[in-house]
Amino acid sequence: MIKSFLPLFLALAITGCATAQVPSSTGGAGDDHLGSVPVLLGLDPVRQDLKLSSLQCALLDSLRTEYKSRAKQITAIGMADEDAGIRANWDLKSLRKTFNQRALAVLSSSQQDRLREIERQMLKGNLLTSPSEQQLLGLTPQQLQQLAGIAQSSTAKVTALNAQSASGKLSPFWADIKRHQIQSGTSNQMLSVLTASQKKHWLVLSGQKMGLPKFSDPNANTKSLFEGY
Repeated sequence: MIKSFLPLFLALAITGCATAQVPSSTGGAGDDHLGSVPVLLGLDPVRQDLKLSSLQCALLDSLRTEYKSRAKQITAIGMADEDAGIRANWDLKSLRKTFNQRALAVLSSSQQDRLREIERQMLKGNLLTSPSEQQLLGLTPQQLQQLAGIAQSSTAKVTALNAQSASGKLSPFWADIKRHQIQSGTSNQMLSVLTASQKKHWLVLSGQKMGLPKFSDPNANTKSLFEGY
């Protein structure tokens, strides 16, 4: 069940990686989250880690249902032609920003901080297109330019992959596999842009890794939930 949700979140996240941006103090909190926060907050391990209350879960369930319904409608409209696809892409970004802000408003400040750590663990280097991450790490103009080039290349690959899938030349199964390969490669390329000290700072910012619950052996070691993603 967990793995079935993770690809969805990562697939949504990659659409926000079109270009690396210069940090800006303008815009809402939803601008700085590359994936769908309502979808991420629908994962049981994430909810447990954040210690969400039943009221918070109920509010987030409602937001997630509404978000997915509207996203599905926009995606369907975007299938008409290339122009419709371009408009749908912008509409989806706007929708994600709005619902991210609404979902974050449900969380306390400490829960928001922990959620950011979880995002770093899940998205890894892909999150380096986030303005706040760039600012925290003190990235140079040259590094920002490198990230922009990597992000643009990644977006072009995903666009071509989606076209192949839509035309029936590639099955959904293989499209998912190749999409994960692109995401993984993009993450590694982006992380390679960081200096050694920036990478160490990144590890600190990622916080304590989420772990799977222990079922049978209370003394058994557990691996990170997001190990391998």
